Amino acid sequence: MLALRNFCRNLRKVAQKQQSIKYDSDETVRHALLEFGVYMIFLTTATIVANSAQHFYMFYFNQTVEKLFLKRETETKYGKEVEFRNLVTTSDWWSFLEKNFLDGLHGDESDVNSTKRLLLKDNMLLGPPRLRQMRVKSHSCEINDAFRRYFNSCYAGYSSGKEQRKANYKGTQYYSKRQLDAIALKGEIAHYYGGGYVQMLTYEREANQKIFDNLKDIKWIDRGSRIVILEFVLLNANAYMLDNVKILAELPPVGGIVPSYQLQPLKFSLWMERDAFLYIAAIVYYIMAGFYTFEEITEIRTIGPSAYRKSLWNVLDVLVLLLTYFSFFYNLVHPALLNRSINAAQQDDTRFHSIDNLCYWNTIYIDAMGICIFLIWIKIFKFIGFNKTMLQFSTTLGRVSADESTFRLSKMFLAYAQLGLLLFGASHPDFRDFGTSVITLMRMFLGDFEYQLIEEANYFLGPIYFVTYVLLVFFILLNMFLAIVNDTYAVVKSEFTEGNTNLGDYVIHLWGNCCSTLKKCFQRRRKEVEDVDVKRKTASELEKSSVDLSSSEPTADTRTSITPRTQARLELTGILREYFEELSPELIDQNGRYEDTSSVADEIRRLKHRVDLLEDVVEQLVAGMDRILAKVDSWKRTRKE
Repeated sequence: MLALRNFCRNLRKVAQKQQSIKYDSDETVRHALLEFGVYMIFLTTATIVANSAQHFYMFYFNQTVEKLFLKRETETKYGKEVEFRNLVTTSDWWSFLEKNFLDGLHGDESDVNSTKRLLLKDNMLLGPPRLRQMRVKSHSCEINDAFRRYFNSCYAGYSSGKEQRKANYKGTQYYSKRQLDAIALKGEIAHYYGGGYVQMLTYEREANQKIFDNLKDIKWIDRGSRIVILEFVLLNANAYMLDNVKILAELPPVGGIVPSYQLQPLKFSLWMERDAFLYIAAIVYYIMAGFYTFEEITEIRTIGPSAYRKSLWNVLDVLVLLLTYFSFFYNLVHPALLNRSINAAQQDDTRFHSIDNLCYWNTIYIDAMGICIFLIWIKIFKFIGFNKTMLQFSTTLGRVSADESTFRLSKMFLAYAQLGLLLFGASHPDFRDFGTSVITLMRMFLGDFEYQLIEEANYFLGPIYFVTYVLLVFFILLNMFLAIVNDTYAVVKSEFTEGNTNLGDYVIHLWGNCCSTLKKCFQRRRKEVEDVDVKRKTASELEKSSVDLSSSEPTADTRTSITPRTQARLELTGILREYFEELSPELIDQNGRYEDTSSVADEIRRLKHRVDLLEDVVEQLVAGMDRILAKVDSWKRTRKE
């Protein structure tokens, strides 16, 4: 119980959060370094877990699928070869399906060892491909009376309210988005929220060719079609990945087709990989997320919710924790859903198995982890108070973002983006929508623009738009913004005239203590080794020496061969040997007393001499111990001071 209390007390000390990191004393420096060290562990493990969502071979997987189906040229019925991006008519789309798609899908059938579900020998179809389309209702728009003799029906652009949802259309059945286990689809022209009319394909090339011929004959794609989707799922067991492939052909109300494609690789969960290092990093990451949750709760209880919300760092910490818990629950649920889809595909390989929802949540997970890691790295700015320049930099950014002039500049920038959309949106691809217009104006800052297209889009207002934008925004407003930043930096720099950090002195002192400790350890170890060597040499010399110290003096040859330290040890050994040597039994009478003879007196004198020698040795040992105790007391007093 006492150990648990001590642990909780130490945990509270570590969890004492600082709103601003200061380095003005040894105590604050020690606490800041401890917090920074713990945070670096959290950052490292979070980065490892976030990077596990991506796979090194994802890029090559998508590139292989793209080159196999979409980069090869298609021969149209007019004898011209065009790439997928340049398809224009519905007949071009059917040519693409009958040639490029079937050739890519069934290209390995010449290999006798391959099955009809394999693609490029290492990828397997999770189910047969399917073809579906979304349509709009007839008479979904009004036709002018002057053109009624030419058009008996009107088909508007796609919207959820105008989508056709009849049960059947030319032999194909309508399914809702929920029945198809699909999600809303974003194309080049619009967002598509429905399910559609579905035509299933097979694993056989001849059967698929017959299906395409039949759909062409019955004119399955007509004026009411707004998008045709060809989709299939590939499984690569070597890299633990899935690839959700969607090839789109949008049919706008103005005619023609707009081709596009979506490749969504999906990696298996991190718990499904046999990587012990990744497991340890994930466990440490989520444990530390719990620790930081405890820290934030302690901070809220200490300063109150209202004061807690005023700090930007607190808001970022809460956002990071929310994203972390989202990733935790995702990594728990994702493996179960993925295994369920794979098991369903193994049990029934005759129907299409959609992984749209898995890909959708995987995209959200990757985006969330990207934002989380970005915020975690950004928080390093909290610990840069020891660097005067970096502290000035972060303070300048904070003050510039709060300046009203910055918002005025952004308003002028957005006004030009809206003007460009209205003037050139119908003919210039870089101004086709508001978001693209904003990106185009940012590119113009770097000199990346095409003036000729602007002039062709509007020969009168195009040059005026370009000149005024360059003069007002690029030369005047941008330089005004830089002047604001420069003035703010000058003010901040004047406020930080002197550095008050104590980090350098503390680190130097800590380094000196470490070096001193290591030096003492090495010296102690060296002394132990030397003492062992001396003992070994002494033992060997005692064994080799046959000198009798109790009866005669050592010879000259013996004294020259023995070192002074060894000589002292031999003398001490001889004294102790003489002291503990038994007396001769002839000197003891029948009553156990010494006989009073001349020989007895000589023996008593010898004993007294031996006792005196032993007392000298004891006094030397006591004096040595006193010196050692005095040094220990002096070291303790120095440490307390």
